[in-house]
Amino acid sequence: MNTLPTFRKSRTALSTLLIVFAIGFAVAATSDGKTKTRRTAPKAKSGSFTPPCSLPFKGVRNPPFDDRCGIAGGSSDPAKQAESRAKNNFCAAGSQPARAITYNDLIKLQKRSANIPKKLPDRSVVKKLGEGRYVSFVAFIKNAHYSDVNAGEAVNCNIPGRTTNDIHIVLLQDLKQDECLSTTAEMSPHYRPPGWTDKKLNATTGHPVRISGQLFFDGSHSPCTATSRPNPKRASVWEIHPVYSVEVCSQTTIAACQSSTAKWTRLSEL
Repeated sequence: MNTLPTFRKSRTALSTLLIVFAIGFAVAATSDGKTKTRRTAPKAKSGSFTPPCSLPFKGVRNPPFDDRCGIAGGSSDPAKQAESRAKNNFCAAGSQPARAITYNDLIKLQKRSANIPKKLPDRSVVKKLGEGRYVSFVAFIKNAHYSDVNAGEAVNCNIPGRTTNDIHIVLLQDLKQDECLSTTAEMSPHYRPPGWTDKKLNATTGHPVRISGQLFFDGSHSPCTATSRPNPKRASVWEIHPVYSVEVCSQTTIAACQSSTAKWTRLSEL
């Protein structure tokens, strides 16, 4: 007698039973009598970050961070979200060359924006003053370090760590100056090239650098005054953020580096 058809029917019945059992296991009653469905589909990456333009540098996606933190950062505050979107602007360069700005330009901007509120859900007032422009700035690096590594900050979704936070760059026109006379640049962790490190930045001591990127109004901070030395110290809350490029001059003075014969090397090539 041929028993193969009977075996196939039994196997089919067993498979059906297993499927029914699996469904019943996925939708089970909890101890309080409520049903809970086990989630099997992957979570949507609603917080992922993808620039809406070509990056101005050879960046490398960092999935543990770029897949977790979107352009609006990690705050529910509309002002903080607007600030984060501005900090995450990698599209300022376009097809135009960077506009060279000076230390005095940043000081003048500080004076013009002294009465602007710190929290800006609408950033049109600072955009009129220049936020969003593609600029370049020549200075010495006093110090560069990973900031907010213990608790993170809103723009970086409050994720602690070095690879998930900015590199804060303190810039001076003369390395002998007080840090209250400094200005600031920030390297975003989004797509940050492997060659952009605090060690490489600090190794440029004695040679001016040319930092290019977006001009940004950082109302989260305050400038030094005759009676106040806030942390971090700075002369203007206008900064280059995010940084698009860093070039190191072969000369040792700002005046020499501003000449047409100055030689520049990209940080990633050092």
